[in-house]
Amino acid sequence: MTARAHLGRDTMAAALYQRGHIYTGQPSRPWADAMLVCCGRVVWAGAASELGTGLPAEPVDLAGATVLPGLTDAHTHLLYHALLAQRINLRASRSLAEALAAIAAYARAHPERAWILGHGWNENLWPEGRLPNRADLDSAVPDRPAVLTRADYHLAWANSRALQAAGVTAGTADPPGGRIERDEHGEPTGILRERAAALVLDVAPSPSLSERTQALLAAQAEAHSLGLVGVHTMEGAECLEALQDLRAHGELSLRVLVVPPCHLLPELRALGLRPGFGDEWLRLGQLKLFADGSLGSHTAWMLQPFEDDPANLGMPANSPDELERLIREAHGAGWPCAVHAIGDAANRAVLGAIERAGRSPSSLPDRIEHVQIIQPEDMPRLARLGVVASMQPVHVASDWAVASRLWGERARFSYAWRSLLAHGAVLAFGSDAPVEPLNPWAGLQVAVTRRDLAGQPPAGWYPAERLTLAEALAGFSSGAAFAAGEPRQGALAPGCRADFVLLERDPFILPPEELGQLRPMATFVAGNRVYPA
Repeated sequence: MTARAHLGRDTMAAALYQRGHIYTGQPSRPWADAMLVCCGRVVWAGAASELGTGLPAEPVDLAGATVLPGLTDAHTHLLYHALLAQRINLRASRSLAEALAAIAAYARAHPERAWILGHGWNENLWPEGRLPNRADLDSAVPDRPAVLTRADYHLAWANSRALQAAGVTAGTADPPGGRIERDEHGEPTGILRERAAALVLDVAPSPSLSERTQALLAAQAEAHSLGLVGVHTMEGAECLEALQDLRAHGELSLRVLVVPPCHLLPELRALGLRPGFGDEWLRLGQLKLFADGSLGSHTAWMLQPFEDDPANLGMPANSPDELERLIREAHGAGWPCAVHAIGDAANRAVLGAIERAGRSPSSLPDRIEHVQIIQPEDMPRLARLGVVASMQPVHVASDWAVASRLWGERARFSYAWRSLLAHGAVLAFGSDAPVEPLNPWAGLQVAVTRRDLAGQPPAGWYPAERLTLAEALAGFSSGAAFAAGEPRQGALAPGCRADFVLLERDPFILPPEELGQLRPMATFVAGNRVYPA
C-alpha cells in the first residue's frame, strides 16, 4: 500500500521524516529511510523511492540521523527514583567511613528534615568488610531518626532514634518474611532484612502530593533525555496518585504502567479495577509479589547454599504454599502477576505456582522480575507457561564479581539472556532504578558485551549469554511492550504509536563498548518532541 493510501483523509499534523536511517524493529523490514507520522501514529515506513509526489505532509529532513523505536524501561521504582534526588544517595560511597561522612554532611545541610532518609549503600564495595550498624549511624546522625536502604532495597540501616520511633527493641519479633539482625545480647543492630525494613520505613514521614509530583516531573524529564518514552513502575498508591495528578493536568508525557503490590488486591477488587485499566499514558499492569530477597544481601532463595555461608539457603519471602495461594487468588480475580525472583529455588517455585494456578484471563502476561539465576531444566518453562523474563542487563555490571563469589560455578546460569531467548522466552529489559541509574544505554552495552562499564572482565562474563544489539533493543522496546500488553508500542510500523528517538551516531556500527555513552538528539512521544523540551 502506498504512503498516500495509508495517510487517508485525515492529514492533520502529518509529518514525513526522510533522509534518515530508520530502524523499524520489524524483522520483515528492519530498515527504512522515510517514515510518515500522523495524529501520533506511524502510518507508513519504507523507502523514499516508494513515495509519490505532492504528499500532504510536512517534510522533516533527518540529515542522516539514526532513528530507533522509543525505549521503555520495564522495571523501575519511579517515585523512589524521583525522590532520591531530594535524599542522600550513597551509591558512590566506597567505604563505610566515606558513607558516614556523606550522611553527616547531608544532615548538617538539612536541619529542617525531621528524618534523614537515603539509599544506595553497598557493603560489598567497602574495605571494612562488614555490615554497618546503628552505632555507626548514630555517630553521623545522633539527634534525629535516620534510615537508609541498601543498594538493592532488601536491607535497611537504621540508627537508634529510628528504631525507637518504630518501637523496635530486643523484644520485637521478626515479621514474616523478614529478620531483625541482633547482637550477642539480642539487641537490634540497626540492620533490618527484607520485610523487617518496613517496621522503620513505614513510620518515616511521607512526602506530600506536591513533593511527589514535582519529583516525578524531574524524573520524567530525565527519562526523556535518555530516550525513554515509557516505564513500568513497581509501586502503589502514592505513586499512582501523583501520576494521576500529572495526567489530569496534562503534564504526563511518559507512558507509565503501574504494577501495584499484591496486598492492594482487596481494594482493587472492591473498586472493580482490572489490569489494563487506564489509557495510553497511565495504565494498571500486573500485581507485584515477592518470592525472595537479593544476591548481595544473602537473601536470594537458593537450591544450594551460598558459597561463603554453607548453612544459608537465603530467605523465601513467602512459603511455597503461600506463594501459590497468592498467585491463585490474583489469577482468580483476573490479575496476572509480576513476581520478584532472584534465586534458582525462587524461580522454580514461581514457575511451579503459576503452572498449577493456570493462566490468568487477562491479556497481560505473567512476569518474573529479575530471573537472576535459574537452573537449565527450568529455562524452557517460561515460554511454555507464557511468562515474560523481565530482566535488568545492567545488574551484570554491578554483580558479576559478587555472583561469582557467592554462587561459584552456578553463576553460569545467572543473567541467562541468550539461553532464555533460545528457549522461546520473551525478554523485557529495565534498570531497576534507583537500584541502578535510569540509563537504558548502559543496559544495552552490558547486554551485548557481558562486561561492566569499565570493560571487566575483558573476555566477558560467561560471554555465551551475550545478545545482539537488535535482540537487546527488543528487550527495551517490543519486549517491554509485550509485557505491558501493548502491541502498538515498541516498533515503527503502520499503526504503532509514533514514539522514537533520534541519534547522531548509529549504534549498529558503533563499537559495543561505546553504547553506554549514547544520548539522543531528540525524543518523540506520540509524534511530539518531548526532548529537548
